[in-house]
Amino acid sequence: MQSNITLQILFILYVLSFFYGNVYSQASNKKEGNTFLDSLAHKLKLEEWETDELPCLESVLNVLENVKNHTLWATWIWNANALPSGNLYGSYRHYASYDQCLKPPWLHTHPKLKTQYCFTDFLLSEEDDVKTIADYDPMESTMEYINSPSPSGFPMNHIMWGVCLPAACSPPAVSKLTRVVYEAATFSSIASDVTVKHCQEAGETLPYSTGFYIFIALVLTLVTTAVVSTCYRMHVPTEKQSSNNIINIVTKSFCIIKNQEELVKVNKDEIHVMNGIRFLTSSIVIGVHVMMYVSVAGISNLLDVDMFLEGVGGLFLHFDLFVDTFFTMSGLLHIKGLLKRRQNLFGVLWKRYIRLIGPFALIVFYLISVSKHFSPGPAWIGLEETDVCEKYWVKSLLMMNSDVKHICHTVSWYLPCDYQLTILGTLLFYFYQKNKSIGFVSYAVVAVFSMVIPGVLTYLLQLPGVLFSEYGKYIIRYRETWEFSFIYTAFYSRASTYLVGVAMGYLMHLYKPDDHRNSISKKWSVIGVAVSFIIMSVTMSLGYILMQRGRFPIEASIIAATNRIFWAAAICCIIGMCEYGTVPIVSNILKWPVFTPLSRLSYGIYMTHSLVIQRYKLAQRSPHIFDMFCLVYDGMGILAMSIGLSYAMWLFVEAPLINITNHLFFNKSNGKETDTSPDGNGILLHQNGIAKTKNSLNEVDPDRSHDDNGIRYQSGITKTKVL
Repeated sequence: MQSNITLQILFILYVLSFFYGNVYSQASNKKEGNTFLDSLAHKLKLEEWETDELPCLESVLNVLENVKNHTLWATWIWNANALPSGNLYGSYRHYASYDQCLKPPWLHTHPKLKTQYCFTDFLLSEEDDVKTIADYDPMESTMEYINSPSPSGFPMNHIMWGVCLPAACSPPAVSKLTRVVYEAATFSSIASDVTVKHCQEAGETLPYSTGFYIFIALVLTLVTTAVVSTCYRMHVPTEKQSSNNIINIVTKSFCIIKNQEELVKVNKDEIHVMNGIRFLTSSIVIGVHVMMYVSVAGISNLLDVDMFLEGVGGLFLHFDLFVDTFFTMSGLLHIKGLLKRRQNLFGVLWKRYIRLIGPFALIVFYLISVSKHFSPGPAWIGLEETDVCEKYWVKSLLMMNSDVKHICHTVSWYLPCDYQLTILGTLLFYFYQKNKSIGFVSYAVVAVFSMVIPGVLTYLLQLPGVLFSEYGKYIIRYRETWEFSFIYTAFYSRASTYLVGVAMGYLMHLYKPDDHRNSISKKWSVIGVAVSFIIMSVTMSLGYILMQRGRFPIEASIIAATNRIFWAAAICCIIGMCEYGTVPIVSNILKWPVFTPLSRLSYGIYMTHSLVIQRYKLAQRSPHIFDMFCLVYDGMGILAMSIGLSYAMWLFVEAPLINITNHLFFNKSNGKETDTSPDGNGILLHQNGIAKTKNSLNEVDPDRSHDDNGIRYQSGITKTKVL
């Protein structure tokens, strides 16, 4: 027994002898250059650095060394960075930790440790190497995939990356650092120069400019004037308000109660069906712009957008047609108003300009002086609207700006386009007024050119028939897309739809709806509306069809020349059938009384909604998620806020400016009643027609004994109501 125990002990000692030897820690066995941080530091030292860039290099090397020692301040900087991820699935914007970089707890106690957040932009491959069609072979090189755009044209080789670095680094040094770190960490290369879009230092705040204080003072003055004017007219006897002194003009113009009444008032000559069309179109446009800004700010699951566009979403690729609805109504209402009575044509254009410029000028002022103080978040970095507004605001306010690179406020391209078309329509009316034959010939010539010019440009420039059939290519960097200025924002690209509206307005003048109600049977009215919806659906689906078929130059040019005409004709047919016939359900919906004030707020909704979208979407710290429910949810919230802002714009800016304009320029005798309603063009409509002053802009139609409001003319002088 004792011998067995002895043998067991000897066996155990024998086994343990194999494990006998010196024990070393794992850390001491490592070589100095084997860590990633050491390798990165070595690569940084191999770069060529200018003398003024050496402090940056030393600061970065100091950070890396302290990260190895787990020093908090250095680890804080290192942890605030994150490598781009998901870019193979289309996520091209990578923000890292913006707040951690710029808000360390020791920001004010240790200024030497100050950091900065820089947003960089680079390409993983040369533009010339990018293929025209997607090529996904899992056995090929990764670069083959990166060089292949997504099916809808999203570039896969483009990356925008936010990095957190010491404040000592200049933009050229940041460019070198970004390249070295990315290439070392991803085992890949960057083909282009790294562009530093912007750098923001921790604790940096923009000083408030004089313009900021002027804007705030202006807004407060407008609101105060409106409130005081309302109180004045509520408490001052009516007989003291009848004279046209400056106090009465101002108080009447700014009276909130009066302007509120004008907003909800139903007018005799109003085309009620257009109220619903206008507001519903504005709502759809908001949804489209939500998707646009989400794409610009970055989507983490971008290829899901492609899958959506390859399915049912592709049917909406020609979404820009919704804006043509506004141009169609603009042409209809403008020519209808001109034919209604003789007017000073220069006065019409001046009134039109004044009514456009008020809200637009206020928004331009906001973008230049205020928006940069309310723009937190990395997605705002690189947004060029403030800089563009500062350089080209004069050109924008003069309605001469259709170049997408110079447009102040992205959606405002509509204003110069519409105003230029208004000038065109007025010129055609002038020819018609002088000689009907010349007018019709001029209209025909312009109509032909409105089709030929877009078609020829599409063919010569080798553009797709529907621009957004390559959605990804034209949306991400829209300001750098020169095609927009030639085929999208230029007035001649929208002239065809405007002229269709002009023709419809002329017909509605000849055959006034009040005199021809129910002249079209219910059967043909329903058929006409049904055919119109079919035409609109087919026209809208052209984007999807062209995306699937590819480019055929002749086909593309024909589509570019004619497709908008079919859409405009369908819109006019719906309006006509609802006005001259009986269309159940559709007519009832579009004539819903709620749409009357909402329609009159459409201009303000259009002008303010993109500001709301920018503030909401570009303040986020991470790429967005493409999800249809989320987009609809966001769109409804933005629509509600835009309605509120538009309502405020109407009470404090639009209506007062309209009233003052009427008093100063279009009321030559005392006591005339003016109407706050502006002339009706597209989204800018408030009463579906020319605003009524009781004089005919200093000219009287000798052939009429009564105007449309029953005011009798006597010897060429209008009798006016006394307030």
